[in-house]
Amino acid sequence: MEIMSTLRRLCTLFVILAFLTVAGCSSNNTGKIEGTKWSSMATTVDGTPIPAGALSLEFTSDGKLKYVAGFQTFTGTYSLGMMDYVTFNLDQAIEGRKQHLERIKIDGTNLEMIDSDGTSLKFTKAN
Repeated sequence: MEIMSTLRRLCTLFVILAFLTVAGCSSNNTGKIEGTKWSSMATTVDGTPIPAGALSLEFTSDGKLKYVAGFQTFTGTYSLGMMDYVTFNLDQAIEGRKQHLERIKIDGTNLEMIDSDGTSLKFTKAN
């Protein structure tokens, strides 16, 4: 009888901790990223200059993603993770992978995307 009571308490504690973990780790991008389009700002990556507008991102309200890099278009889906993290699930591989975990910070009309290797790209909201 005592074992059952202890198991119930542990199960209850587990459910409470799981709820607090999920509730406490919501996305900072909720309501900021859905249904938006972004155009890159001029920058230099690994010594290569990238002109303004060479890259674009589009996040639809239904979780679809479109990433244009020069003359190449990548499509797929995105999902919001905890804090600033957004997972891209692309239809085609970039750098040998279809799934990319990006850190995205949105401040008004500016978006900064930081790749897992530390590369940072800045975008401005497009109309």
